[in-house]
Amino acid sequence: MNTTTPLITALPEPSRQKTAARKGGSVYTAILTACFTLLLFSGLYLEFFAAHHWNAGKLVLAGHLLGGVFFTLALTPWLVSHVRSGPIRSHRRLFTLLGWLLLGQYLTVIATGLLMALPPALYLLGHIWFWRFETTFLLTFLHLWLSIAAALGLLVHLILRHW
Repeated sequence: MNTTTPLITALPEPSRQKTAARKGGSVYTAILTACFTLLLFSGLYLEFFAAHHWNAGKLVLAGHLLGGVFFTLALTPWLVSHVRSGPIRSHRRLFTLLGWLLLGQYLTVIATGLLMALPPALYLLGHIWFWRFETTFLLTFLHLWLSIAAALGLLVHLILRHW
């Protein structure tokens, strides 16, 4: 007869619950959040201040474009794994709905950013082509305001995650 108790059942009940209830993020998600924050503020600078200080604006634009590409490359595998595991484990309807809405916002922000980066990329390859003015206006509008909405949505998502 074995008289030893397995470690997991030897723990008092509150300790087991505390371990299981850990809801912290990872270093990778913290880096993604910081990168998104930098992109958001550089985008706000480009939208509202770059025309007045275009020498600095050119540098911020180049950083924003490169940062956006690297952010997209870093975010994509995280999003794929998060979508596969996150909504399945969620038991809160509002949290799940917000998560899907946030995913849609991020995908739209990324898509509009890549579409806006297409003309400069083609120019660097030796082709001159631009979107129509109305298209550029719509892409810029969606990119800016959905970025702001995604930032607010991310904040609410993180608050609800620890709720």
